[in-house]
Amino acid sequence: MKDYYNILGVTRQSTPDEIKKAYRKLSKQFHPDVNPDGADRFKDIAEAYDTLSDINKKQSYDNPNPFGGGGTINDFFNAFNQQSNRTSRSRNMSPDKTINVDVTPIESFHGHEKEINYQVNHACGLCAGTGGDKNMCNSCNGYGSLRQQVGTGIFTQVVETQCPTCRGEGYMIINPCVKCNGNKVIPSISNLKVKMPMGVDSGDFLKVRGKGDYHNNGYGNLVIKVNMIKKDGYEKIGKDLIYTHNIDALEFLICDKITVEHPNTKLSIPLPKEINTEKPLRVKAKGYHIQNHVGDFYIKLKVSRSEISEEEKESLKVIQDKLTN
Repeated sequence: MKDYYNILGVTRQSTPDEIKKAYRKLSKQFHPDVNPDGADRFKDIAEAYDTLSDINKKQSYDNPNPFGGGGTINDFFNAFNQQSNRTSRSRNMSPDKTINVDVTPIESFHGHEKEINYQVNHACGLCAGTGGDKNMCNSCNGYGSLRQQVGTGIFTQVVETQCPTCRGEGYMIINPCVKCNGNKVIPSISNLKVKMPMGVDSGDFLKVRGKGDYHNNGYGNLVIKVNMIKKDGYEKIGKDLIYTHNIDALEFLICDKITVEHPNTKLSIPLPKEINTEKPLRVKAKGYHIQNHVGDFYIKLKVSRSEISEEEKESLKVIQDKLTN
C-alpha cells in the first residue's frame, strides 16, 4: 500500500490545512504542464490528497484492518464496501481519450514521427485539479454510490447506483475555484510527437500513456485511432502500395518506359503495348513490410490528352498514315 503521508510530506497529526498546503505546493511542482516528466508523481500526489483530505477515506486508510481494535463483522463489510466503491471510482477516474489522426501511405511505409495537436483537459493550475474546497457528501457518506435492497425473501438483492447528489464523486465542492469554476480542468491545446509504426493502417489504435484528459486524481491515456488517407496519388490497400501515374497520350505513344517515384527509390517501368485501366502494372516485393510479409507496388496508368499545336497534329497524322498503309 502506498504511503500517502510520505508522498505529501506530512504526518498523521497534520491538520487538513497543512495537508492542503502540502498538496498544492507539490502539485504545482509536478504538474505535467510545468514538469512533463512528473505525470506519475502528480498522479500519486493527487491520489494521496484525495484520500487524506476526506475524513471517511482517511479513517479507512489509517485503519486498514477492520477487525483491529474490537471491530465487528459489520465493520468488516462496511470497510470492504468502502474499499470496493473507492476502487470502482478509481478505475473510472481517468478514462481514455480517443482522437482520430490522418496518416498518409508514405508515412505508413517508412514509419513516421507525426506531430499531433489536440484538445485536452488539463488540471486547473490554481486549484491543482481539486475544483476548490470540498466536503464529504452527506447522501452517500463519501462512497459515491447508494445501495438499495430490492425484492423479498430468497429473491432479495442489493442494487448499487451512483449517488445523484455528488454524481459518484463522494464529496461536494463548497467553494468553487475562481479559475475553473469548480470544473477541476482547463481546456487547452496540446502538442505531441508520436511515432507511427511501419505499416500502420486504418482502424489501428495507438495508446500514449498519461496524455489524455485529467479526471479526478490523474491523467487518462490518449488513444489514437488511425485513419489512412490517399495523398499525392498514393493509397494503401493491405500490404500493397498503389500509385496512380498520370501519363499523356503522346508520351505513351513515344516512350517505352516511364519513371515512377517509389518511397525508397525511382523505378523505371516498361510501358505495355496497350493500356488496361482494370489491370495495373505490378512490381513484386515493393510494397509494405508487415510481420515478415512483403506486399507489392502497383502502378495505375491514367491517360490524359494534352493540347498540341497544329504542326504537331500534322506530324502525328503523317505517322498515322504510315502505320495504316
